[in-house]
Amino acid sequence: MRVKRELSIGEWAVLALLCERPRHGYALAAAMAPDGEIGQIWSLGQPLTYRALSVMQSLGLVEVNATTPGDRAPRRTELRATVRARRLVARWLREPVLRPRDLRSELLLKIAFLRRRRRPLGPLLGQQREILLARLADLDAQLAADPGPLADVIRWRRISADAGLRFVDELLAREPASAAATPVAR
Repeated sequence: MRVKRELSIGEWAVLALLCERPRHGYALAAAMAPDGEIGQIWSLGQPLTYRALSVMQSLGLVEVNATTPGDRAPRRTELRATVRARRLVARWLREPVLRPRDLRSELLLKIAFLRRRRRPLGPLLGQQREILLARLADLDAQLAADPGPLADVIRWRRISADAGLRFVDELLAREPASAAATPVAR
């Protein structure tokens, strides 16, 4: 069930929106705009939103749901996610983010979409926590090995990963007991 090419984070966001309900391109572009419901986390301009839809149609992830006469355009096309797209998005939402630098974008998007679906965050956050702990251990080992001129870069990465871990721990502490993984002392 692998997509022939990896989707960009913006394409994942548009696809996740379409998995919620069928929409017109204009409504998707509004949601992805910088002040939109998802665009506040990751924004796409209108041309990139329509390009994402085109890419996903060519991959068989999006299909036409309905075509209606438009107010200003000859017709409006409402799109929906395919069954395959729904499975891919469900899997994407369960997968933790591998690089701490992507927490601000990808993890926050996943959290937002899980909340919109009223799904527990605990399983994703527990896995994310393990990845961050492993990354911190790796960065500590790199610092201990005298990284020379890269020491400041590694310190920056360590501070960023630690901030991500503190964020994940805070969210886990707020999750209902049945859905949250128990944070381990650092």
